[in-house]
Amino acid sequence: MKPLLTLVFLMVVPCLVWSQQELIDSYRQELKKEKIDTSRIHIIGDLSRMLIMNADTTEALALLKEGLALCKKQNYDYGYGHIYNGYGIHYLETSRFDQAEVYFQKSYDYFKKSKKDTAPLGVATALGNLSLIAETKRDIEKAVRLQLQALDVWQASVFPERFVAVGNMYLNISNLYTKVGQHDKAIIYTKKAVETRLNADLKDADLATSYIYLLNSFIKNNQLDSAQKYLLTTQTLVNDLKNPVVYMRYYAVLGEIGVAEKNYENALGQYQLALQYAQQTQKMTFQISSSMGIARCYQELKRPAEAIPFLTQALQLAEKGNRLEAKTRALKGLAEAYHQLNNDQKAFAYFTQYNALKDSIQAEETKLKLNEIDTKYQTVQKENQILQLEKDKSRQNTLIYGLVVGLILIASIGVLMYRNAANQRKIAQQQTLLKEKEIQQLQQERQLVATNSILKGQEEERTRVARDLHDGLGGILTSVKLTLGKVRGNFILPEASTVVFARALEQLDLAINEMRRVAHSMMPEALVRYGLPDSLKDFCEDLNETGQINVHLQVLGMENRLDSSVEVVLYRIVQELLNNILKHAQATDAYVQLVRRDEIVHLTVEDNGKGFDLKQVEYRRGAGMRNIENRVAYLGGKLDIQSTVGEGTSVEIEIKL
Repeated sequence: MKPLLTLVFLMVVPCLVWSQQELIDSYRQELKKEKIDTSRIHIIGDLSRMLIMNADTTEALALLKEGLALCKKQNYDYGYGHIYNGYGIHYLETSRFDQAEVYFQKSYDYFKKSKKDTAPLGVATALGNLSLIAETKRDIEKAVRLQLQALDVWQASVFPERFVAVGNMYLNISNLYTKVGQHDKAIIYTKKAVETRLNADLKDADLATSYIYLLNSFIKNNQLDSAQKYLLTTQTLVNDLKNPVVYMRYYAVLGEIGVAEKNYENALGQYQLALQYAQQTQKMTFQISSSMGIARCYQELKRPAEAIPFLTQALQLAEKGNRLEAKTRALKGLAEAYHQLNNDQKAFAYFTQYNALKDSIQAEETKLKLNEIDTKYQTVQKENQILQLEKDKSRQNTLIYGLVVGLILIASIGVLMYRNAANQRKIAQQQTLLKEKEIQQLQQERQLVATNSILKGQEEERTRVARDLHDGLGGILTSVKLTLGKVRGNFILPEASTVVFARALEQLDLAINEMRRVAHSMMPEALVRYGLPDSLKDFCEDLNETGQINVHLQVLGMENRLDSSVEVVLYRIVQELLNNILKHAQATDAYVQLVRRDEIVHLTVEDNGKGFDLKQVEYRRGAGMRNIENRVAYLGGKLDIQSTVGEGTSVEIEIKL
């Protein structure tokens, strides 16, 4: 048997007893009864989410605004988590993913702070939503990490829903690994989903879905024997459940098997049954995939005319549901079907739409087909024009040809002479440019060498001064303190002198501490001994202790130390940026993120301060920013500054090791 083609399956959604509108009406009635307390906040959170999913954003946003005001009035962390989750869903549904991520993060933070016994469910929900945002941004690694965190929360809970939730988490993680082609890992997590539901004795539609996911993973990993074994198990469960949604998925799988076996007549019948159940259950995704499966079978059976209605149906559904990937496949299928029917004009039109929608797909086969249709269409048009022209002006062709030949010869000579002169000018210009570039490069290299020397000299001088302060002046001051302590013990001083003497010792302690602080600032001991992450942590904690600002530090992938010169420069950059925030930004929070991925180090420093206009200060930067630019240049890195008045500033630095 040849490899089975794969099919994307959706998780089974539990059926609701009431319709969506009935639930909304029920919540509205409850809202009229509830007083202004925490219960009202809960109802607002639930109702607003349902309204958003029902495309009634005006009422939903008004409710969320009321809920937010109630949370502020009652200082209710759990309610904040509810309301911010609603805002996140609103922005997610409108494809504003950055705003959605901000509100889902706020939801997570407040659920995490809440002491309510159901708060862990909110934490898990927020993590799942953040994972969805990461998946949307194609950061699969982050999406998996967040799903695993949500999984840990559910596994630690005692709620009865945990078995279903844990199974769903396993399926989500499996799906993420499938997207990046790690089918071995996908199989591991799908098996865990099956085992979780079997251990909980949940022989339901969710279990059938888990088996279908497992079939998918085996097929994609070319383990067809294992797929066949689990297919028999799935068949038994499907027949026992008699669930229309499960039947829909099951017949879709049988259709894929028929295609893999090239038994298109059998596959056609299975897809038709899958489509019937998809229409019955109003599952748009499966209506599209089943229609596409039917169309493929017709095309393989050399019956493209019968495929076109199903491709058209799939296209209409994809447009209605804004399913861009499905729309792309439908457009491509229509182009191929019309090409089989030799209707090249329609084929070209559909291929043009396909290419516009999916211009990132540059498969050679697609380009060849598109070029073939385009060439054939354009050739036919040109041939028709030439034939018409020849009929109208056949007697004048001889004279025109002679004149054209003469003009071509003259024009060719002129063009050659012009090109020769232009090439000479171009060569001279290029030589001049090359010389200028060489001079500019030499100047830049000289400037870089000078900058490197200055930076290295600064650090060496900082180290020397710090060592002299600590070992020299520090030792002297400590010795003086000890001597004065002995003096106080050996002599009886008058009461007034005792007070003055004690004050002198206190001031001496202050001087020693200030000397140590200055020495530590010039060359932190943690940076030398333990590396950049620990030194940054100490520095941020010192700033937090001042009470002027809250600095949040995140370090990822820095298990191995960098070169000491790189660590020193990065530390100085962070030090300078945070000092600038304290001096100028009027910010309450600052965020420092240091991430290493392979040989790339990313440093991001953000604040929520007053920001500034980049255009106005572009040529009026202070010495601090010039120092930062010089240090980034010293490391051969890239510097990007983004700032908006009233919204804060973000500085991103990327360095290749």
